[in-house]
Amino acid sequence: MDPYRAALIGCSRMGAFIDNEVDDPFPYSHAAGYKACDRTELVALSDARSEVLAKAGHYYDVSANHQYVDYVEMLRQEQPHIVSVATQPEERAKIVVTACELGAKAIYGEKPMAASLADAKQMVATMEE
Repeated sequence: MDPYRAALIGCSRMGAFIDNEVDDPFPYSHAAGYKACDRTELVALSDARSEVLAKAGHYYDVSANHQYVDYVEMLRQEQPHIVSVATQPEERAKIVVTACELGAKAIYGEKPMAASLADAKQMVATMEE
C-alpha cells in the first residue's frame, strides 16, 4: 500500500522542533511523527516565515520545491491526504476549513481547536458537509 501523503502547516515548535527539547526517541512534533511512521510520507511544508520553513525543510528532508509560504498554494499543488495544522489558534479555523474544502481526508489540528466557539462551529460544519 502506498503511504499517505502528509503536509504540515506551521513549522515552529509543535510542528517541527519540540523533539529537540526532549530526551526521548518517541516523536513529539507533527513532522517527526510523519517521518517515524512507515504509513505516512511528509511531502510538503508551509509556514509564513521563510527562514523557519527552510530550517524545517532541511531538518526533515523536504526539498525547497515542496516548501510553501502560502498554504493554499501548497494544498492545491500537493493534494495531501493528511494535513497537520500547528499554527496559532487564531489562524486555525480558516486553514482547517480551506484544507477540508480542498480535499484533505484527515486534518490534525493542534490544541486548542480554535480561538473561539464560532470558529470551532464553522470548522465542524464544514467537515460535516
